[in-house]
Amino acid sequence: MVYKAGIVGCGRIGSEFDEDPKRKIISTHAGAYSAFPMTELVAVADINRGKLYKCGKKWNVRSLYQDYEEMLEKENIDILSICTWNSTHFEITKKAVEHGVKAIFCEKPIADTLSNAYKMIEICNKNNVILQVDHQRRFCKFHQAIRNFLISGGIGKIQQVSFYYTAGIANTGSHMFDLLRFFFGDVEWIIAFRSENKSPNEDDPNFDGLLKFKNKVFCSIQACDVNKFLIFEMDIIGDKGRLRITHSGFDLDFYKIRDSNLFSEYKELYRCESPIDKDLPKEFMINGVKHLVGCLENGKQSISSGEDGLRSLELICAFHESAKEDGKKIYLPLKESNIQIKSR
Repeated sequence: MVYKAGIVGCGRIGSEFDEDPKRKIISTHAGAYSAFPMTELVAVADINRGKLYKCGKKWNVRSLYQDYEEMLEKENIDILSICTWNSTHFEITKKAVEHGVKAIFCEKPIADTLSNAYKMIEICNKNNVILQVDHQRRFCKFHQAIRNFLISGGIGKIQQVSFYYTAGIANTGSHMFDLLRFFFGDVEWIIAFRSENKSPNEDDPNFDGLLKFKNKVFCSIQACDVNKFLIFEMDIIGDKGRLRITHSGFDLDFYKIRDSNLFSEYKELYRCESPIDKDLPKEFMINGVKHLVGCLENGKQSISSGEDGLRSLELICAFHESAKEDGKKIYLPLKESNIQIKSR
């Protein structure tokens, strides 16, 4: 069976990232639907006429709409990608479910408020619609291999974790928090402070902070200035070794413990060959579409579910709540939050 796909939002993640000649893998929803043999991109919608027609031309899509509701009414869409600002996600999800869409591939953050995220999940569950959030690294074989290696005790008991990011606690932080949960499970509490290293979006600031996971692992969160450089890196230190995930998640360094060359009474960490194949495919988007189709075919929930999206949004809100009160410890899950998250 070939599933009919539609996209709302023809901007960067919807279509434009695949115009970047430095990107060597498919990096957009439109590119993934066009490349995967079990999906056909039949329609796209965007209020920006220029982006709409550019997307249609690039991917050979004939049905173009400036009103997504009209698209939903006229096209028999099976899978809908929501690639718009997060403040629109709830309303588009609601309309999509009303028009009989079978699956939704929603960009992160899942919504602008926790309340709207809960409602999105509830609507989809009641109508047997699969809700998948684009936390891309869950679909990547490289990151799946890292997770399995950590769970199997590859570097022993985790002692400390550090994460470095740029470009906003919601925009980039949503990926960061989800990857941390993917590796280490649910968070018990957090503390956060507004970072001196600014985000390019005033509505989506940078925060520094600390997470304590329910499994007792601690992780420091440190923001940098994206105007100086881009960074998305994790440093994981165990009692038997060390893993550094570098180069925006596309590479890693591995360290083993051995006798120090400098001090007779100590051991040190030395870089050595990685036990994880660094050449494993790092296809995020096409694997995400493939996984979603598999969920439809087999009646399963996604490994990047609406609930996972909610938990990432919850951490974003918790960082705002903590920083607002100068580093107050915030326990998870949040009982309530009136924070509205603004992110593209």
